[in-house]
Amino acid sequence: MRIRAGHSYQRQSGLALITVLLIFAIVSVLAVAMIDRQSSDIQRSGTMLALQQARAYVLGAESAVKTGLYLDWDNNPDIDHANEEWRQERSFPLSPGTAYIEIRDAQGRFNLNSLSKGAANRDVQKTRFSKLLNELGLDVMLADLVVRWMDEESQEDDRYQSMMPPYRAAYRGCSHTSEMMLIEGFDLATYRALEGYIACLPVTAQLNVNTASAAVLAALDDGLSLSTADAIVAARGDEGFADLDAFWSLSEIEQYTKNQRNNDDDKDSPSSASWDKTDFSVKSEYFESFIRVDLGDRIATAEVLINRNNGDGSMTTLYRDYSRREARHETEIASSNTVTQ
Repeated sequence: MRIRAGHSYQRQSGLALITVLLIFAIVSVLAVAMIDRQSSDIQRSGTMLALQQARAYVLGAESAVKTGLYLDWDNNPDIDHANEEWRQERSFPLSPGTAYIEIRDAQGRFNLNSLSKGAANRDVQKTRFSKLLNELGLDVMLADLVVRWMDEESQEDDRYQSMMPPYRAAYRGCSHTSEMMLIEGFDLATYRALEGYIACLPVTAQLNVNTASAAVLAALDDGLSLSTADAIVAARGDEGFADLDAFWSLSEIEQYTKNQRNNDDDKDSPSSASWDKTDFSVKSEYFESFIRVDLGDRIATAEVLINRNNGDGSMTTLYRDYSRREARHETEIASSNTVTQ
């Protein structure tokens, strides 16, 4: 009996030791898991903190952009051209890191909302957009698809509800050019080729002839070649057209801007012109800025659309797109894509 009791005691001691070792192993595993999770949380928190810091610098850079645009307005509210200080790319040292700022005149681009139902001269604007598409080597039928996308009378819902996933047409003007990616016929390559030439602005926004590219100017009429548009750009000189009359009187565009009097010399007789002068301007209210902040291995970017009130110089941010990773750039245009005179 004593021997059996000894064996029972040893067996219980062995089981207790195994239980202790098992508990210790479980606790050790849990402790390691907790340490790993805590380490990941700390790393994640550090990453988020660095990103928030970078975005704070982005907002600071945006304020600097607004200050620069205000100073430009305060210096001369009547003209904006491509050689002004705001148009120059800038970099600013940070501690640590660097901020890069690029500003472009959104009114130097084709306004997609001029194709919307409430816009004046929509047929003229559609022709111009078709010409721009042709210059870029893109399908001119996209112009019709954009018009239909914005016009509820086109009844485009059947087209888009049959897609996967299904969705409805906008039946309104655009707020951001990326909305074009929802339209049938637009793929990423098409959008990338076009994005540097388009904007989504109020229908009342005028084209600034002092900042418009040769491609946008050439799209104003079927008879305008890219070489003629280049001549118009050259005629702007270093300080742009002082007023709209200076642009309107250019020999390169006289056939589109002069009044046609139907062989009637009476100055009081009805007259017409191919272009509507109210579509154009030499100053701007809408500016697009791309901001990039590098803080070591942390990068924050944003595309910002700013409205500058030319009445008092006040600034309003219309959108801030943190998903944008690079500034828009105008793609090179092959001369074979343009109409020659």
